[in-house]
Amino acid sequence: MTEALESRSPADPDDRIGRFAVAGESEIDAAVARARAAQPAWRDAGIEARSKVLRRFAELGRARVDELARLIAREVGKALWDARAEAQLLAPKIEITLDEGMRLVAEQRPAAGLRATTHPRGVLAVYGPFNFPSHLPLGHIAPALATGNTVVFKPSELAPAVGAWLASLWREAGLPGGALELVQGGRETGSALARHPGLDGILFTGSYATGRALREATFDQPWKLLALEEGGSNPILVCADAEVELAVAETALSVAVTTGQRCSCARRLFVERAVFEPFAERLARVLASVRIGPPLEPGVFMGPLVSKDAHARFEAMRARARDAGGERFLLVDPCLPPPYTGPGLVRFDSIRQSHPYQREESFGPEAALYPVADLDEAIAGANDSDYGLAASVFTRDRARYEHCVGRVRAGVLNWNRGTVGASGRLPFGGSGKSGNDRPAGVTSTLYCVVSQAHMENEGGFDPKSLPPGIARP
Repeated sequence: MTEALESRSPADPDDRIGRFAVAGESEIDAAVARARAAQPAWRDAGIEARSKVLRRFAELGRARVDELARLIAREVGKALWDARAEAQLLAPKIEITLDEGMRLVAEQRPAAGLRATTHPRGVLAVYGPFNFPSHLPLGHIAPALATGNTVVFKPSELAPAVGAWLASLWREAGLPGGALELVQGGRETGSALARHPGLDGILFTGSYATGRALREATFDQPWKLLALEEGGSNPILVCADAEVELAVAETALSVAVTTGQRCSCARRLFVERAVFEPFAERLARVLASVRIGPPLEPGVFMGPLVSKDAHARFEAMRARARDAGGERFLLVDPCLPPPYTGPGLVRFDSIRQSHPYQREESFGPEAALYPVADLDEAIAGANDSDYGLAASVFTRDRARYEHCVGRVRAGVLNWNRGTVGASGRLPFGGSGKSGNDRPAGVTSTLYCVVSQAHMENEGGFDPKSLPPGIARP
């Protein structure tokens, strides 16, 4: 019997969403072969034909926001408002890719006789995460297809139903057979797909540990492109002149949205001492007021963590705060069984961050508070990290914010806005353990293509073009 992957809601184990066949090596071989066979025709169809399919996908996605939102909420536990916000991103992602991203890879003619063109890499594997099971894989799939590649898509094993839903929508939009192949499964499937010699690249969003495993799997295949977005331990810097109400509201969202399961969630809060106490107390009050409950229930802000295993890992990390020298400042009891959890805050007196609790990425609604003397100490604390994805600065003074630009190591740096959320019209990526310098967002088309340079002459031999010492032919 073929091994099956069963999807159940983390909010209700009796809610059986579906069963999906797990792809082994033979199924992966067949999927890659079909994608390889389909790629020349999809490439040669041209951008107008490809755009027609992508825009039809956008139309279908726009019409089915509620359907997708409910599926996301059921399968991964996202509160319905949060799931709907994700579902609404399908159409804009297509539009930005076609209207802005494709301009980045358009033909260039810098001078007479000089031309630069871009061409699809071939067959690209896309690995989707559970926390944005539709939006983040689409952030790879859309530019890959638009530029003429074909795709083998492996959703997260925690969100197979959303992955199947996306694949079905692509078929309904008219995508040719083989242009997008779906393979379901967990770590073994992902590893086998990564090693497959028929791939030309891997586009991945997820944890650093999984990104590292993908690097190891492709170590002997240096020609294979890796575009990795791998998470963060994101800082917020609150200056003494900050608008405290705004800073608290944005920080609370950055800590607790999606139950803290975003790579851009805030984990470390560096607050100038002049406003530390009022900021910390108001933040604790806001986080304590968060409504936690079943994701489909009206008015719920925060659903459960994605699984009981995720809950066990998160609570084990949280329990290490005291060993790290932290003082528990807030711990909200969700009054519901695992995998539900509540927001938490821990205070540290020093910005020195040496304990794994302070350095490893946590995936839940927990943040550490650090009082600092001034902005430069806050910057030093923010940069004491192995990650470099997102950061925020709260100050009324633009000059203080500009002081942080280029000094805070982060791929995304926001002013008086939280760390979560991103514009599809900007690059999105980070440094260190956060990625390998291939940002997604509007620039995602760039890693889906290879460039070709041309020096051209329409004909006509000029003897004067020959250097001295060579005979005229």
